[in-house]
Formats: sequence, C-alpha cells, structure tokens
Amino acid sequence: MPVHPVPTTDRFAVVGSPVAHSLSPVLHRTAYAELGIEDASYDRYDVPAGELAAFLTTGPGRDLAGLSVTMPGKPEAFALAAETDTTSRDLGIANTLIRRSDGRWRAENHDVHGIVAALADHGTRAATTGAVLGSGATATSAVAALVELGAEQILLSARSPHKLVALEELAFRAGVRTSRVPWDSSHELLAADVLISALAVDGADAVAEVWVRGADRTVPTQFLDVLYDPWPAPLAAVIADRGGDVADGLEMLAHQAGQQIRSMLSVPSAPVPRMLAAARSELARRAG
Repeated sequence: MPVHPVPTTDRFAVVGSPVAHSLSPVLHRTAYAELGIEDASYDRYDVPAGELAAFLTTGPGRDLAGLSVTMPGKPEAFALAAETDTTSRDLGIANTLIRRSDGRWRAENHDVHGIVAALADHGTRAATTGAVLGSGATATSAVAALVELGAEQILLSARSPHKLVALEELAFRAGVRTSRVPWDSSHELLAADVLISALAVDGADAVAEVWVRGADRTVPTQFLDVLYDPWPAPLAAVIADRGGDVADGLEMLAHQAGQQIRSMLSVPSAPVPRMLAAARSELARRAG
C-alpha cells in the first residue's frame, strides 16, 4: 500500500545545466518504488542560468509540483520563492522548490543536511576545526554544515580568494571564526578535524598534484569530497592512499534527496540506503 497517496498530477523533476548526468531521477524513482508510490513521476530538464522563472511559468515546468535544483539555478530558485525555510534563507540558495496551494513556490535547502548526514554515517557528529576547499554554492552549504557540527574555527581556501567573503560573513553571523589559507598552501587544511572539498574536477586535479608532491602526509579526521563520478575523485584518492576516511558526494546527494522526498511527498522517512545503492549501481552500469 502507498505510504502517501499522490495524485496523478504530482510531477517532479531535477533542473540544472548540464543535467543529463544527474542521478536524481534514479534516487527519487527508487524511493517511489520502495514507498509503494505509483502515481508520481520524476524527470530531468536542462535549464540554463537565468531561465528558471520562464521554465516554471511558460515552459515544461509550469505544472510541476516540485523540483530539485542543481547549479546554476540554486540562487534563482531562492529568489523566486514566496516562502523559504530557515536554511535557504540563511544561505540565499535553495536546492528544492515545492509548489504551494496558491501556486507560488516554497524554497528549501537540503544540501546542508546532506553533508551533515553523510559525515554522520562515517561517525562524525561534531568538529572543533573545520575546513572548506572552494567558494561556490556547495562551499556555502559546507560552511553551514560545519557550523551545525559545532566548529569553532573554519579554514577556507579558494583559487579566487575574494569569493570567500560570503563564506566568511556566513560564519561570522554564526559566531564562528574563519581563517584564509592561500591556495598554494591548501595542504594546511589537512590538519582540520573535518575537511570538505567543494571543488570541481579541474580544481581538484591541481590541488591533488600539490598534495602528492608534498612531504606532509597529514590527513583530516574526516574528509568529504562532493565529487563522485568518476571515483575515486582526485583528492579522495590522495586521502584514501594515506589511510584517511573518505565520504563521497553520492552519500551527500542521497541524503539530501531523502529530505526532498519527505518534503515533496509529506512522508515521514525515505529509504536512503536503498536509494544510495541504486545510484551506485547506476554509476557502475554507466562505467560499463
């Protein structure tokens, strides 16, 4: 029996650009099957920057009941919402939109939950010193996650240091100290309790080369790499080779998708372990 009766008009989707590689359809459709929900659908649409509002008003998204939002649409999703949850309001970005009964949108951010839950799966539920590599939307969520874990200091490093200002302001509002680490000294972040890399592959490749050449083989107590395909990601490979514990981006993605399922369908829980297993199987199939 379905856990929650969903009307046939309940259409959901993931939007972003590029989005063809997204595993969100696998995660959400697996949840529907596990929960016995037969009438909901979940698709993907490529929506470039600046086009989300049009997509939702006159485009294919005009009758969607909710959507997952990946880059570059997270700031736009937050901006067009009539209602926001606390996390999206604090960060100014949203990865979830849910259509209200009046047709307007509620914005939510579950990326922070995804990071915290993925770290908890590896036994990390608190941190004194945190560190973040990168400066984009995911790095913003990473700083918020470290604040939630109780970090007293957060080390920040990015190729474009001026982009760290927003992260510093976020931590300052939460009463957490930050320190900038020069990009060419990013190995200093390895001394943190929890280090989160929010870098894309290109940036991670460059940093990995520096770390490998360095004599210091320090590893953080816990490392989370938001990348997951291909795996191991460059930095994750360095940490794992040194015996460090690594959480991957797919774990984060599965947990945030689980929160989306709860919000979109008003169910008490989501089958995150089964969702994660299905996503890993899909990655293996793609790798051939």
